[in-house]
Amino acid sequence: MRPLLACLSFFYLCPCLWSNDALVLARAFFGPPEKLQSVNSIYYDGKIMNPSGEGSGTFRLYIKKPFFQRMEIHVGDIITVTAVNGSEGYRQQVHKSTGKGRLGILHPAQVEKIIVNTVENLYFLKGFEMRNGRISFQGKADFKGKACYKLKFFYRDDLFYERYVELETGKILSTRDERGITVYQRGEIFSGGIRFSRSVESYKEGKHLNTIHFKKILINSPMKDEIFDFPKQ
Repeated sequence: MRPLLACLSFFYLCPCLWSNDALVLARAFFGPPEKLQSVNSIYYDGKIMNPSGEGSGTFRLYIKKPFFQRMEIHVGDIITVTAVNGSEGYRQQVHKSTGKGRLGILHPAQVEKIIVNTVENLYFLKGFEMRNGRISFQGKADFKGKACYKLKFFYRDDLFYERYVELETGKILSTRDERGITVYQRGEIFSGGIRFSRSVESYKEGKHLNTIHFKKILINSPMKDEIFDFPKQ
């Protein structure tokens, strides 16, 4: 009976092993482990494109370990800043022409969503370890004609990312979140020896929402903690 139990245990463990293989493969696509480990902050500077391909605004994102994020979106006359200082956050909209605007405090669930987004970026698919999350290996699947691993990164039952990782290269072909928004990565840009997407396209229910095209990505650019705090009145 013992050999049979050992055999069953082996097959039970296989999904975990496949999940680890898929994770190692996907992380290797970004860059060497020592490069990924050395990242403490990332700065993204990009342009927002509407579905017709026309520029509609600018995008800047500052993220810093462990849980800091500041996002600035400038569309027309309105500048929107969303920031989290590690435990709480705010969203502020200001009309550039008048200087007038409004400030709102983020709900704890919104703060957690932004923190999860932060660790997803900074820890290169190991962010779940920082927020008591887990990975569910959902087998091998075909994605638009390419053989992939299918992985689901759970942070809560209502907060997750589902990814298709190409078997041949380790590239993440798509990421879908709990809101049903799917992001596709296009092109490549290197910074600090790490591979990033040149642009990301967002879709929901087949409708193209927008594209962010990155002009510049900087690794470990100095960032003061103050830029993530609430604005002074």
